[in-house]
Amino acid sequence: MHGYGEFSWKDGKKYAGFYKNDKKDGFGIYYWEAPNKIYIGFWKNGKQDGIGKYITEEKTFFGLWKDGEKVKLFKEFDEIKYFMDDDQKKFLYLFYYDKKNIKKFLNQ
Repeated sequence: MHGYGEFSWKDGKKYAGFYKNDKKDGFGIYYWEAPNKIYIGFWKNGKQDGIGKYITEEKTFFGLWKDGEKVKLFKEFDEIKYFMDDDQKKFLYLFYYDKKNIKKFLNQ
C-alpha cells in the first residue's frame, strides 16, 4: 500500500491512515478491539513516531513516540503543537476526537 488506506484484521483491529511502501507512515488511527484502546497520531516506517493521543478505558493522554517507544508525556494539549511541523498541524482537529467519534469514523 502507498498513500491513504484502511485495513481491518479478523481480531477486530483497524487502521485508517497513510502508508508508505506497505508500512504505516504519516497520520493514522489504530484501534484495538480487545483491550479497547486507540492511538491517534503519527507513524514512521510502521511504528508510532511523533505526536500521538492514546485512549484506553481508564485514561487518555498525549505523548511523543520515537520508533514505537513512548519518550515523553504531555500535561496539556497545547504542548503538542510545539512538537509538530506545519504539515502535521493539519491533523490537529482529529486529536480532539474522543472514543465515540473515532469508532464512528472507523465504522464508516
